[in-house]
Amino acid sequence: MTSQPFISSAFTRTILSHARQSGLCQEQLLQRAGICLSLLEGQDLHVPAHLVERLWHECERAGAGVSFGCELVNGMATTTLRGLNILLDSAATLRASLACFTEFMPRVTNCVVAELEEGGGQARLHLRSVGQQTHFFGLDAATLTLVRNIARRLGRAPAEVFVAVHLTPQQAAGQWLRSVGVEVQSGGHPCLTLPSSSLDEPLLGANGFLHQSMLRHWQTAAVQHARSDSLEMARHWLTAGDQPIERIAERLGYRQPSNFIRAFRKQFGITPKQFRLGL
Repeated sequence: MTSQPFISSAFTRTILSHARQSGLCQEQLLQRAGICLSLLEGQDLHVPAHLVERLWHECERAGAGVSFGCELVNGMATTTLRGLNILLDSAATLRASLACFTEFMPRVTNCVVAELEEGGGQARLHLRSVGQQTHFFGLDAATLTLVRNIARRLGRAPAEVFVAVHLTPQQAAGQWLRSVGVEVQSGGHPCLTLPSSSLDEPLLGANGFLHQSMLRHWQTAAVQHARSDSLEMARHWLTAGDQPIERIAERLGYRQPSNFIRAFRKQFGITPKQFRLGL
């Protein structure tokens, strides 16, 4: 995973789509946030997180209400996570579903980390910001999407699933959560608490064949993503030092230098030696 914090272009498009529905000018928001349209044209492109954070603030300055993030839930579920939701819905149990969520969420964004913790008969799904605290619009969207999706997968109302949900003081999701009977508490980051026994309940949409097919797809994509990042590191090592190409290949996990050279040429169009020579 790349070290630069990012958010998927699909999520960014969801923000802009809702902003447009709210009467805000999309072009003006993009200009003020410093986001180029080219960053939003592909399905799996990454937008630097600080630009998306700036976009949140520009939406707020342009007149978006405090519940703006809460209203993104439908767009988040149908557009942003795409195939990941199919993977999560088709898992056999909630535990398996959440394991996939925490493992593959970094493909959607790496500026928020999801962690499942168990103890005292309860399970807690933490959403922690990496570095600077994420804007409350984004935290609201993520929190309510998880609450609604988990309850839907179990076929029960949110109040029957969750013991409590912790929100940061700035979040506006508390109003909706209380309206459906979920206890809301204050915390330093969003946290969903439910009985540990719920983790082993079967999901309504469980489909072993579909789940395994989607799981193979996401695992393969994750390997390709990691390999791409390793080749970016190779470029740094090729320019920052005099390590032999064979040593760089070994450090990146390639058993044969020829495999590394082939992968490098496929990614960048030239061999590592040509890159080092500045061709």
